[in-house]
Amino acid sequence: MNQASISNKCSKIALTVVNGTLLFFGVACLVKGVLVLWTSDDGSKATTGLAAGLFLLLASSVDRFEVLKGWGLEARTKQLDKAISEAAATLQQLRKIAELSSESIVSLNAKTGRWDSAPSTQSAYEVVKRVRANLIELGSEDQEIKRIMAPWVKVTTNDQVRAILLELRRTMQLGSEHYRLKIQSYPQPISAGDPNYQSLVDNLNKFGSFEGSNFGDCNDWPMGSHASKLVSFVENMPLFDEADRPRLRLLIDPWLQRLDYLAREYELLDKEEWFKTTIT
Repeated sequence: MNQASISNKCSKIALTVVNGTLLFFGVACLVKGVLVLWTSDDGSKATTGLAAGLFLLLASSVDRFEVLKGWGLEARTKQLDKAISEAAATLQQLRKIAELSSESIVSLNAKTGRWDSAPSTQSAYEVVKRVRANLIELGSEDQEIKRIMAPWVKVTTNDQVRAILLELRRTMQLGSEHYRLKIQSYPQPISAGDPNYQSLVDNLNKFGSFEGSNFGDCNDWPMGSHASKLVSFVENMPLFDEADRPRLRLLIDPWLQRLDYLAREYELLDKEEWFKTTIT
């Protein structure tokens, strides 16, 4: 038992003793006053005894009162359970206000300046970190905190994934450009059903078809699917030179765990890597 709890217990015992003593003498004075009033014609003594008894009874329960103003006994009750209930209700209201304002802060911070002067990953993270700490201190539920953090998670994820997709698209465009130039320089006239020419056309179409089907706006991807989609792209995308595929695997590999961690924990893994300039 620590010193604070011992002190608190002693205070309660002392208060109980004082209240009991005042109660005893209060009752005694009331009894004395009634007896004097019943057996004697001395009204002043009876009044004094009754008044003293009432005062002592009042004093014995003084811990239940917040305000006492003179003999008029103007008082407001101080019930501990009521105070706790009111404090809990106030805290709940404060929590709701904090959650609402925090949601707005995170959302605005994530979306501000997307066209020209967006906040850096680090500055956005610092704002979100402070908001999250405040919500945890207020006792907000983890699920509610994640709902508020969702806009930042989505924007941070999409910014990095777009940078990676840009490099994948560049590699694909080099391959498609190779076949496009081959087709443009193919000897004329071209015979109908020429297998070599048709092979060039088919290969070029593979690039266009894959890019059109897979390289849409990653903003529409479900949260948590980005890492698996990147793996699928690298393994299935058409390439002119297969030597590019191991290089692209190395490009995305360190980001797979980071993206999954952000989607799951709403927190950055390897923060310094996120804060670096994105892939260009």
